This record gives sequence, structure tokens and C-alpha cells, in this order.
Amino acid sequence: MSSGLRSTMVGAVGLACLDHVWHVERFPPESSRTHASAYRAHGGGPAATAAVTAARLGAEVHLWACLGDDAAGRSLADELDGEGVRLHATRAGGARSFVSAVLVDPLGERHIFPYRGDGLVDDPAPLDWSVVPAVQALLTDARHPRLSAHALALAQRHGVPTVGDWSDLRHWEQTAAIDHLIVSEECAIAALGETDPSTALGRLRQRCDQVVAVTLGPRGIVWDAGEGVRRSSAARVQVVDSTGAGDAFHGAYAFAIASGRSVRAAMRLASAVGGLACTGPGRRALPDLAAAERLAATLPDEEHA
Repeated sequence: MSSGLRSTMVGAVGLACLDHVWHVERFPPESSRTHASAYRAHGGGPAATAAVTAARLGAEVHLWACLGDDAAGRSLADELDGEGVRLHATRAGGARSFVSAVLVDPLGERHIFPYRGDGLVDDPAPLDWSVVPAVQALLTDARHPRLSAHALALAQRHGVPTVGDWSDLRHWEQTAAIDHLIVSEECAIAALGETDPSTALGRLRQRCDQVVAVTLGPRGIVWDAGEGVRRSSAARVQVVDSTGAGDAFHGAYAFAIASGRSVRAAMRLASAVGGLACTGPGRRALPDLAAAERLAATLPDEEHA
């Protein structure tokens, strides 16, 4: 966590979950038992990991989420507090937090099995939203749609740029309110009916001023800020664990927009952070700003797709 005065403020709205991660010898398994070479439990979730990423880069970060009244929820809150993320969370008596089993194969690719919790309260009313007008970028993953809709309405009212992280088509109607819509390749294919999202990227755009992008994992990212489709390369790194790499990308992108960087510069910084996130287990590999900028400076210039 960075120390000292922070001048960049980022908001994030959405999922905080507890990941139980096993590194396995093979996936899919060939028998009823497959050896695990390592196990750990730590915080995950798109919005929460994006929030931690932005905090590591030096931002003051606020996260709005739904947690259970259980050990997992307490563990998540403690971890976020340790990272300097200011948590605003609903907690209902008897509610169970979102948890995921994550299997990481020998190549670092992850396979996620989510349990979506029970009794979680997706209600913006009990939470303090007074800081939203002061944040310089607001990210949502729409996993808690009522929190997300409330936050997006506030952001729009106060002119706060919004960043959307969509991995599937749930609550797709909210993407019309997003200024920077960055979706997974799987989501783009489902939305566009195309096997190559780069050929139809513009069809994701719902407003003429909306930035649209599709993350392609190790193949980089294709994006269009209104001047034609561009492709940015992924950082070349030794992959240990790709869990949360896309979430880190989004968090770094939101940080870059909040700190006044151009879309082009935001894509470069986010690509560097997403790559570095793969070089160690969980959030441990998330970089500080200096390390991210060093790698970003080595990335090739974007190309026309």
C-alpha cells in the first residue's frame, strides 16, 4: 500500500469474494483425485481486486460491496482494510459471503467455480455514498445490480467517468451508462454473435462518446475510442497464476483515467499491470506505480486492428 498524501480517488462497486485456490497437476482431472501442489485462501472478486490494484498504484479507493455475516466476510473486510481500501458494505444477519474454488493448472490458467452466497443484501440505502462526487473514476462489475445502478446514477449526475467490467451479459442494460466499457472476449462473443470481436467492436458502443474494448488475455486487447479499432499487446511475463489478471487490468485502467491519463496511456498501464498480476499468486504480485510504469514503457505501440 502506498503511503503519503493521495491525490487520485477511485470508486469501485461490486463483488468481493473469498477465493480458495488450488494449484493442480492437471486440468481437467483424469481420475477421482488430482494432486494439489499448493493451496491458499485470499480475497478476490472483480471490483474488490480492482480496488486493491488501484490502491497499490497510489489511489485513495472506496469500495461498495455486499458481504456475509460470516468468517469469510470478516476475512475479506480485514484484508481490504490492510490494503487501504475504504469499505462500504451491507452485512445481513445470517448471510453467507460469495466464495469461489479456483483451480490453477501447470500453465497458470485458472478455472473458477463460484458459490454466489446466500442472503446478501443488494440495497444501496444503508450505505454512505457521499464520497462519489469526489472520485475521479468509478468502476462497476454490476454483480450487485442495485448498488451498481445507484452508483452509476450518482456518477452521471456529478460528471464522474465510469468504467465497466463485464464478463457476461448479466445486467447488460447498465452498460449504456458506462463511459469506458471493457468486456471479456467471452462476453463480447455472446453480445455480438461473432467469433472475432475485433471485427465488430464498434457494435458494442451504445453512445457515440463511449470507449469500448475487449480483453483477449495473452493476445492483448482491442479497443476503440472513436478513432478506429486499435490493438494493444499483452505484457510478456512468466505466468504463475492468472487469477485476477483481468480484474487488475480494470483497476489499473480506472486508476489511469482517474489520474488524468489518455485512453492510450490507460491501456498501456493496464496491460502492464494485468501482466504483472500473473507473475505471482493472488494479489501478491500486484505492482506499485513505479514497477507498472517501467513495464508499460517497454510495451510496443498500439496497432490498427
